[in-house]
Amino acid sequence: MALVVFIILVGAYNIFINLARRKKKNVTPLMVNIQVTLNLVLIVAGLLYLIFG
Repeated sequence: MALVVFIILVGAYNIFINLARRKKKNVTPLMVNIQVTLNLVLIVAGLLYLIFG
């Protein structure tokens, strides 16, 4: 259940970043780093869930 909520949050953050880029708003390197980190954590969590789930 927590993984599903996390997936939704990461997806929402990714959409937020993409919309900000489309509107030519400032996307700071910190925001990009957070996005990359969240995506990597999501991949690792997904793989662990597949292996041990």
